[in-house]
Amino acid sequence: MQRYTEGLRLLHALSLSVLATDVGGVVTFANDAATEMFNRSAEELVGSGLADLIGGDSDATRALALAAVLGGTRWRGDLAVRRHGADSIVAAVTVTPVREPLGTVVGAIVALEDMTEIRSVEAEAAASEQRLRLAHAAAELGTWHWSALDDSNVWDEQMHRIYGLAPGGFDGSWDAWVGSIHPDDRDDAVATVQKAMAELSTYVLRHRILRPDGTLRWIEAHGKVLVGPAGTPAGTIGCVQDVTVRIEMQHRQEDAAARALLLQQVTADFSRAWTPDQVATVLATSLERVRAIVGVSIELEVPQDLTAVAGSGAFVTGARHPLSDEDAQLLDTLASQCAMAAERAELFRRTTEISEDLQFSLAASPLPKLDRFEISAYYAPGGDDLEHVGGDWYDAIGTATGGLFLVVGDVMGRGVRAATTMIHVRAGIRGLLTVQPSPVALLTAADEMMARDAPYQFVTAAAALLDPDAGTLELSNAGHVPLVLVHPDGTTDIIGLGSGAPLGVLPSLGRMSDQVALEPGCVAVMVTDGVVESRDRDIDHGIERLRRRAAELADGPLDRLVEGVAALADKRLRDDVTVVAARLR
Repeated sequence: MQRYTEGLRLLHALSLSVLATDVGGVVTFANDAATEMFNRSAEELVGSGLADLIGGDSDATRALALAAVLGGTRWRGDLAVRRHGADSIVAAVTVTPVREPLGTVVGAIVALEDMTEIRSVEAEAAASEQRLRLAHAAAELGTWHWSALDDSNVWDEQMHRIYGLAPGGFDGSWDAWVGSIHPDDRDDAVATVQKAMAELSTYVLRHRILRPDGTLRWIEAHGKVLVGPAGTPAGTIGCVQDVTVRIEMQHRQEDAAARALLLQQVTADFSRAWTPDQVATVLATSLERVRAIVGVSIELEVPQDLTAVAGSGAFVTGARHPLSDEDAQLLDTLASQCAMAAERAELFRRTTEISEDLQFSLAASPLPKLDRFEISAYYAPGGDDLEHVGGDWYDAIGTATGGLFLVVGDVMGRGVRAATTMIHVRAGIRGLLTVQPSPVALLTAADEMMARDAPYQFVTAAAALLDPDAGTLELSNAGHVPLVLVHPDGTTDIIGLGSGAPLGVLPSLGRMSDQVALEPGCVAVMVTDGVVESRDRDIDHGIERLRRRAAELADGPLDRLVEGVAALADKRLRDDVTVVAARLR
């Protein structure tokens, strides 16, 4: 009896749920763990049918047939446990037959262990593995596992397909893997892996491989170095994807962008090429850029006659294979740009020749050589290269009495129209100089001429008579920049400031003049508005700068003075610049 009681205590002490049944499957005993599992008291369990407590209609439940157990067969498996007033759980069940001394089965012992959480984790792990396999399959990822322990390298089927090998065709050796890499990419790939092994880190490889049939493919590999217990590399794992399509698409996009950028640069460069030589230089540079894009399989050169360029054939002197549509289109566009630039350069050349001839014809008469005066002048037309003729003019004419007449004028505007008006006005005033003895008379006569012959032209002028015998300087100003007179002691006078209207505007009002003393060593400086006007300051400030510069340079050579004064011009305005200076000896 004591032995029986101790056996019961042992069964109740177990954490494993235990039930005992008779030959009919009726529960005859339940330990404490079983009452907790089934959420029933021992009294409720005893007398219940085992089939009512566990299992259902599944094959596993049917396998629990007492006939099999009574036949002496042990059964193991997972079964649902029906818990009173609670959700069912999953239990690992073992049913063992109980025999009497003669071997007859008289019942069974049922051991149950709650496996709900474990089975849930196992199911999730299996599902995760399945999802991973599906993701690898969808992404066409191949995987590998290299073990440093036995130097084995296992590739899955997708890895073999990526490398163009039959299943099992990879021998797992380092040399075989290295040999599959394109020779140009091999050193970098090996160095990346070796660095990751030294740093026990992850790595990414993107390189080309050569399949056994010679096909070139791009692959991207993501690897991780495994670390052993001793902190040394234990191997690597990773996955590989064939990214050839992606790389080719990227290369096509980069190629298209490079071609578009090239044409954009070519257009800009040709727009700045104004001469045939400049066009040829731009074309030569552009062809080098084209060769860098299309490769060395094509030979290109600059043709002799750029105006005859009609298509890609004008540049191509040799090719290993026919031009692709993209290459032909690129060269055709370049040819079109070149032809337009060459035509423009030729037109520019002809126009420049005309402008230069016209400007040469407009050159002022040689400066007179007078005993009492030293004279110097500076003239530079403004505008761009296509309108490199100006509307400024000057004249210096000696008088019969040994004096000097200086005239400086400015026709509004630039280019051929302004130059044509300037020719008319200068010729008229020069003719009037022979019959008009004073600046006032000269400009008064010029007023009548302008009102009659050019009423819509805006012309300013200033005329000065320097008379050494009388010791005077007389100036009449028709809306022009005033004259600066520098005395021998360095002091200066501004003469004609704000006096008079432009020529022909108010001819009936008559002209006035300013007269100042003139002594030996005085320097008279006359300029056009290109010297004193600026975007950054008003004209009064420009006249003050003119006065200071003239005073600074008055003691030196007049050539240096006129150049120094001309340097005051704001080049951004691209206006005509005229400076005339005379020193009384």
